[in-house]
Amino acid sequence: MEKSLRKFYNLIFKGTSQKRLKYDIKRSSFIKKSKPENQEAVYRLELKNYRNSFFIRNRPSSDYDVLRQVIFEAEYELACSAFEHNFKTFEPIRIVDAGANIGLTSRFFTERFPNSVIYALEPEPENFKMLLKNIAGLDTIKPLQNALSSERGKRFEIGESVRDEADWSRTTQESANGTIMGITLEELLNENGGFFDILKIDIEGAERFIFDDRASQDFLDKTRVLVIEIHDEFNIRSSIYKELRKRGFSIVEQGELTLGVNTKLMNFGA
Repeated sequence: MEKSLRKFYNLIFKGTSQKRLKYDIKRSSFIKKSKPENQEAVYRLELKNYRNSFFIRNRPSSDYDVLRQVIFEAEYELACSAFEHNFKTFEPIRIVDAGANIGLTSRFFTERFPNSVIYALEPEPENFKMLLKNIAGLDTIKPLQNALSSERGKRFEIGESVRDEADWSRTTQESANGTIMGITLEELLNENGGFFDILKIDIEGAERFIFDDRASQDFLDKTRVLVIEIHDEFNIRSSIYKELRKRGFSIVEQGELTLGVNTKLMNFGA
């Protein structure tokens, strides 16, 4: 049935991705109003339950797919609920969004926790420009055009896509001449009062460097909830799980995400 619907869907729009996006926007029950800008290169969207506008790029960008996954389907709700149910709340809630893309997950976290401080890391220049549009007027979100790094002082450049040449899956690679500065989780801890309430990591395979045997994972001891997308192309899931369990995390898998709750920190404040 699903395959038949997909064929019918593709037949209607004859493979024109921009037409499909218009159709998706029009039929979405989450979107109150839409307005194309910059000759339809960008759409400004007004969503239910959100005061500030959202901005997404037209196809072939995957922005709408990310919007659907993060906002409409509330992909990170489980992480928010895990934090609320297992830990005392001391405001502001301290959140790191590593691999923030165009800022949609940071927007979701801000809506869930209005009294929060969110550090949104996104190294890719075009994504970062869109992130700035999406967080305009929201002082709770601190944008950082940095790559998450296992060591201080490293420089990076944008590399190739790690999945099917998709625009959302471009990773970073270390480069002595790179224009993007790295930032470590230890440095971010210093900015966050010494604890992460929620640490979200979706950095397109670069998590293998953060969880490398030669790198320190002491940041985990000061992380209450970790939510991470592990890219199995790099065969690192078992080593990450081993490290999490060693440090007292309970682990739950949800779709593409892995949720870790630090049982050693339950019911303790920073």
